[in-house]
Amino acid sequence: MLSVEEVLNKLRAKARTDQLEGMSRYGMKTENRLGVSVPDMRALAKEIGKDHGLALALWTTGVPEGRILAGMIDEPEKLTEAQMERWVKDLDS
Repeated sequence: MLSVEEVLNKLRAKARTDQLEGMSRYGMKTENRLGVSVPDMRALAKEIGKDHGLALALWTTGVPEGRILAGMIDEPEKLTEAQMERWVKDLDS
């Protein structure tokens, strides 16, 4: 199992800060964003596999790509309505 920091390091390795300007034109807030492509995040999610605890931890980082990845790796059967309500309140793009 990967740690949150290991996952963030993998995301940072795929970062493309040159993409941030384009993202902002589409209404995405670029604060804390790395510029990682969705295909790269999907590949990482596949590598990690389903992991509810890691998903919860990634969400708390505030890194948008970490949060997207959290949604990809969380275990649907462990999701709660309260968790989803908390996550929805954090969305800002």
